[in-house]
Amino acid sequence: MSNFDKNLDKAVENYEKGFDKVANVAEKVGRGVNRLYIGCIGVFSNLFFAAFCLWGAYAASVSWKLQTAGEVTTGTVTRLEESKTSEGYCCEYAPIVEFDVNGQTYSFENDSASDSPDYEIGSQVQVRYDPADPNTAQIDNAIERWLFPAIIIPAMIFAALLVNFTLVRAWVRGESMEGESLHPQ
Repeated sequence: MSNFDKNLDKAVENYEKGFDKVANVAEKVGRGVNRLYIGCIGVFSNLFFAAFCLWGAYAASVSWKLQTAGEVTTGTVTRLEESKTSEGYCCEYAPIVEFDVNGQTYSFENDSASDSPDYEIGSQVQVRYDPADPNTAQIDNAIERWLFPAIIIPAMIFAALLVNFTLVRAWVRGESMEGESLHPQ
């Protein structure tokens, strides 16, 4: 083997070692970026789920306060507030209710809206209100009062558990979020 061939073999060997180092570094960087991506998804999705759980907890606390310390009076549906559905279709109707406490008139928009009006203008409804703050009031219907918190809190907890299980599994296995392994076989 000539001196040229030895130098060529050595140069090719050094090139291959250098290329392997670069490929190894690129693979490590890719795994690090994927773990950062998974971590960011975890943080933001948990913040999202926590926000909805807090909204449900707030609704439950208002409902609990009204149920335990609230007083009941009769109110009148004065109008139906029309709004578009979340899909952009027309229409959902939420009743606007007026009621009197100590000679002062209060009004509120009920939290539940429906595509067919559940209440008619002029109809009498039972109103549960906070005597310390009559602006905090709801139509006295247990299902309307408790349905939102009873659905949203368990749904968000279940979704958070499912998403976190998936993220932790991908993190431990070294998978990308598309389900591909980042570790060569």
